[in-house]
Amino acid sequence: MSLNKFALYVHIPFCVSKCSYCDFCSFVPKNEQVSAYLQALNAEIKAKGEFYKNYQVTSIYIGGGTPSILPKNVIFEILKNIKTNFKISGNSITIEANPNSFTLEKAQEFKEAGCNRISFGLQSHNDEILKILNRKHNFQDLVNAVNYAHKVGINDINVDFMFGVPTQDLEDVKESLNRVTNLDITHISCYGLILEPNTPLYNEVKNKELQLPSDDECVNMYDYAVDFLSKHGFFRYEISNFAKKGYESVHNKNYWARGEYLGLGLASHSFIKGVHWHNTSNFNKYLSTPLNCMENIEPETLKTAKEETIMLALRTEKGLNIQEYNKKFQSDFLKEYKNTISKLSTQNLITIKNDYIKINDFNISNAIIAEFF
Repeated sequence: MSLNKFALYVHIPFCVSKCSYCDFCSFVPKNEQVSAYLQALNAEIKAKGEFYKNYQVTSIYIGGGTPSILPKNVIFEILKNIKTNFKISGNSITIEANPNSFTLEKAQEFKEAGCNRISFGLQSHNDEILKILNRKHNFQDLVNAVNYAHKVGINDINVDFMFGVPTQDLEDVKESLNRVTNLDITHISCYGLILEPNTPLYNEVKNKELQLPSDDECVNMYDYAVDFLSKHGFFRYEISNFAKKGYESVHNKNYWARGEYLGLGLASHSFIKGVHWHNTSNFNKYLSTPLNCMENIEPETLKTAKEETIMLALRTEKGLNIQEYNKKFQSDFLKEYKNTISKLSTQNLITIKNDYIKINDFNISNAIIAEFF
């Protein structure tokens, strides 16, 4: 019997401080919250491992929050528990870390636990911009962290970079990218800031205490990043993701291909057998019922499955494979979206070649993708 496959995500909701732009389920823990959470998480790992015993895990991603702030040996124990209770077929294990909470000791622990990829949240080299974002590190912390990772033999390293931040200009972007690409890393995630309602940064912009760069400035920042990174060996394979050859994120590629995934921990999302759901984001509820905390259980419809397939595929550099779409949905994509394709082709916004349809200008990708819906 062949086993089904999914990617595994583990959420660690704890941070030393809350970033001003962040609306993720994360917070600064109090007293016994960390140990109580880990107890609940490990119970969920054991139970879900038994429930999904007919699945193989193709990749593991430990995110947050800031997993690197956990006490010594906790990550080791979490991964040991996962390996005991799940069938692991893939060898990609990523962990997120903030540069200032990543020590040589942490690097060694993560390596011994099986982590072979690290994602560092930098966002900017500029201390003033980091202050606006309420980040607690500086660029030298990242340099040190990358060196620690290499020292223990973890050589697959991502750095998160953000553009479109208040007070940021093109020169800031140039300097950040220049410094980051001089490090020995394999992957860069380059995200435009999204102002989420009710975050401190959202309120500061709304109250005109801070001003965002203009849309044109953001377009210039992104276009510069694409061109600069390409010249330095980082090729875009998804709107916001750039990798050296062979170092694309295995875990994230599964999301964009609409592969199945299981989320473990507070507020984590899952997609299995055509059903989307997420765990509760209520901390006390998760602690009391980690094995029964699913919310917003939504079986997909044919319409939502098609739309999600199109949306995710068109975010990638390769685009949507028309033959795969037709086979999956017993459909004819070119007939189904004939009018939309004709309109976008006439405006030179999409290209169809070798059974793939792809977007020509990622700066207006949302508007282009919306045309299909």
